[in-house]
Amino acid sequence: MDGGGELIVADTNLIVALACKTDQSALALEVHKKDPDWISPVIWQSEFRNALLGMMRQRKIGIVTANSTFAFAATVVDTFDVSTTEVLRLAEAHGLSAYDAEFAALGEWLDCKVVAFDDDLIKPGLAIHPKHF
Repeated sequence: MDGGGELIVADTNLIVALACKTDQSALALEVHKKDPDWISPVIWQSEFRNALLGMMRQRKIGIVTANSTFAFAATVVDTFDVSTTEVLRLAEAHGLSAYDAEFAALGEWLDCKVVAFDDDLIKPGLAIHPKHF
């Protein structure tokens, strides 16, 4: 972490938008410029790999690009484990998947904003959309 701003929990879609060219990349870059201190629960790595695999299967990128993109993303995001108890509590309380609740749990634990494109996190007030960051 480079101390450029407040700490934020970045959801996987935000990380993908920063590391890969997508329709949301400009917005992700704006968020990163405002605050480069991104953290995420461990699950982001699997979700990110799955997004890369989708791009590979659509022939948008090759494996070399996928691997270098993951390596770049890993330099941008600090990864944290989260409490299973808190993940399950938040998932149950807000009707979330355990995957989404990991981001909310990390934000709650470290008392920082979750910035996400995911309406499941935004609607209950557990995250803010990048355009509102």
